[in-house]
Amino acid sequence: MVDEVWRDIPTGESPMERLVHLACSAFHTSMGMVTILGEDELAFRAVVGLPTSAIESRVSVTRKLVAAGPGATFVVLDASTDPRVMNHPLVTGPEALRFYAGATVCDGQGQPIGSIAVMSGEARASFSPADLATLQRLAAAATDFIQQVTAQRIQTGQLATLKLAESTAGFGNWRFDAETGQLGWSDGMYSIHAQDPSTGAPSFDDAMERYHPDDRQMLRELIAAALETGEGYDCRLRLTRADGEKRIIRSRTVAMRSPDGATTSLFGVLQDITEREKSVARLTRSEAQYRLLADNMDDAVVRIQASGRSNYISPAAEGLIGYSPSDLRGVAPQSLVHPEDRTAVLSVIRRGLRGVRSQQLQHRALHRDGRTVWVESNVRAVPSEDGTITELVVVVRDISARKAMEDELIEARDRAEGAVRAKSEFLANMSHELRTPLTSVIGYSDVLLSHDSLPATERSYVERIGASSEALLGVINDILDYSKLEAAAVDLDPQPFRPEGLARSAASIVEAQCEAKQIALVVNIDDDLPHLLQGDEPRLRQILLNLLSNAAKFTAAGEVRLDVGARADGDQWRLRVAVSDTGIGIPADKLETLFDRFTQADTSTTRVYGGTGLGLAISRRLVNLMGGEMGVSSVPGIGSTFWFEITLASAVDEGGERSSVVAPGGSGARILVADDAATNRELLSVILAGLGMAADTVRDGAEAVAAASSGDYDLILMDVHMPVMDGLAATRALRAMPGAVGRTPIVALSANVQRDQVEACLAAGMDGHVGKPIQIADLAHAIARFARQPDEEDGAGADRAVA
Repeated sequence: MVDEVWRDIPTGESPMERLVHLACSAFHTSMGMVTILGEDELAFRAVVGLPTSAIESRVSVTRKLVAAGPGATFVVLDASTDPRVMNHPLVTGPEALRFYAGATVCDGQGQPIGSIAVMSGEARASFSPADLATLQRLAAAATDFIQQVTAQRIQTGQLATLKLAESTAGFGNWRFDAETGQLGWSDGMYSIHAQDPSTGAPSFDDAMERYHPDDRQMLRELIAAALETGEGYDCRLRLTRADGEKRIIRSRTVAMRSPDGATTSLFGVLQDITEREKSVARLTRSEAQYRLLADNMDDAVVRIQASGRSNYISPAAEGLIGYSPSDLRGVAPQSLVHPEDRTAVLSVIRRGLRGVRSQQLQHRALHRDGRTVWVESNVRAVPSEDGTITELVVVVRDISARKAMEDELIEARDRAEGAVRAKSEFLANMSHELRTPLTSVIGYSDVLLSHDSLPATERSYVERIGASSEALLGVINDILDYSKLEAAAVDLDPQPFRPEGLARSAASIVEAQCEAKQIALVVNIDDDLPHLLQGDEPRLRQILLNLLSNAAKFTAAGEVRLDVGARADGDQWRLRVAVSDTGIGIPADKLETLFDRFTQADTSTTRVYGGTGLGLAISRRLVNLMGGEMGVSSVPGIGSTFWFEITLASAVDEGGERSSVVAPGGSGARILVADDAATNRELLSVILAGLGMAADTVRDGAEAVAAASSGDYDLILMDVHMPVMDGLAATRALRAMPGAVGRTPIVALSANVQRDQVEACLAAGMDGHVGKPIQIADLAHAIARFARQPDEEDGAGADRAVA
């Protein structure tokens, strides 16, 4: 663009060269220059007092100024001693420059594109702020000149484009100045009016005389309304051209307003639509063909006159509403419409007679036998040769069957939504009912295992109880997870994580399972694996644990191998995880259904190895949700390899890696436990005592509010479903209290771990959520994160982030 603009500036004593002379005079120098940089080095130059050969060496200084940005200046008082330029060819060469002062010159968008400079062979002692201001004013003058040249070129191109569009589409545009009353025409306007452009645009009154007498008053009123209200208009007009030919035109006009809202001018577009109108009129006049078609259509056809009465009704009307055409002669169409729909139908008729060409509406018609018929009416306005609307043609179609089908679909949708709600409620209730007793089983198992004095045999029994409970919890989680995936209710939470740490942590969980079966567990981490990636670590761990536990479960001898690697994919990484085993393998004809829900390769494996058949289905859906893919290869009797690949972004460690170890803290804290189940209160008291914390217990939300308002607690563990007052209501009541009581950290305890339950807890004002069955590590982590520390001042932690 810069190159194209500067080709338009004349050579010789151009305005820019005169500006350079002015700059030299202002600073009493013999040399000056304006240089503009384009894609091919110099795009323009205006030089005074320097030979052409010096221009190229001048470019490097200009580039420095351009790089410095708008408003930059560069002043050298004595170039022979200034290390920035002392080796420049203009300093060491025959020009022997000593003094230099330059400033950036910008384009119309404010971007630096060159510079203006003055130079001298004599050094200067100083360059005052006033001199600097003068130099910048000269640069601003050069910028103004550049913007004028650029704007002129753009305007010229736009005008050429507009002329081409008008001549191609048969348009013309005009502009009326509200202050001067002057009317301006484009070339297209002269063509539409068959007028010689050399005669100039007519006056406003002369332009009005070109229109049909019946249209002039309407047009004057439309123009007056546009000037007064600022609203444009769209109308059809009859025009008499300069050569006497009569034409039909369409006029569309918008009002231009000043900042204070006053209308300053009108801008309009005219289009000659004569041929189009004639085509419509010819179709209208084909009465015989039209009637033949209408008489034999399955849809009823009605012609409505400007008076609102029908002058033709096709024979199909009898099959539609039970009345023959003779029965309906002269009858107002709206009388056959259901009373509740008549207003809408009359509105459509009125709009059609005012010129709205095509409309459609669905409404009810009254049948002769008293029943209601759903119909769809397509209304088309038919203009005469002079453009006025003389009648409407309405095609009426029976859509009763379609409406019945739509009603059935709506009813089916409502039933389906009801089923989904019932399913969600069932899952929530099932989760609560199953997790609640598991809380005691898993909780007390963990408490017993924390005692070092537990004998080996009894420890083995407790471990089996815990393992069986965890397996049952896994079944519950699988069912709930799959339900969430089916309902698209799973949200990913990408966070920085260590892929190697994730892999080794997952492997360590199944290590005991492998050792018990005396099979090797091999972990192979690729050397090129990135240190940190961005992804949903808990979901990735869930997938990885499913694959590893399956491999260990179905392998009787040999090894389970975990391979983790990654390859660069642009600015991201393609993570590949593969779990191989030397287990029973899978027949080829079973591989296709392996990832289907509730499916296992051999139904007998459920009896031998257990499982719901949901793990792989959940894993693949999670991988797909992450934008990746999962697959398997297997040979019966040899083993299987399950793999998945996902693309993840690199991550930056902005504050140290998150540790999976529960942070210390909370020891000595006072905890209030609110739970309606006595076994849960007892269990939590035991767990908290083991963590070095004091606990008070209450049975419902009302007691929790009373206890919290009179006590000084560092954290409240609040069950959600309780009698008298539930946990959500209790939390809202506490949050409404003033002072430290209203800011006491609250963590929900709930057997319902679905997303809507967690969101409801946070919305009520709780800080976090711990699901039941309660894991001691999870509970300790929540306490360490949210409990008020003994040295925490009143009010501290009020801005703590919600978990």
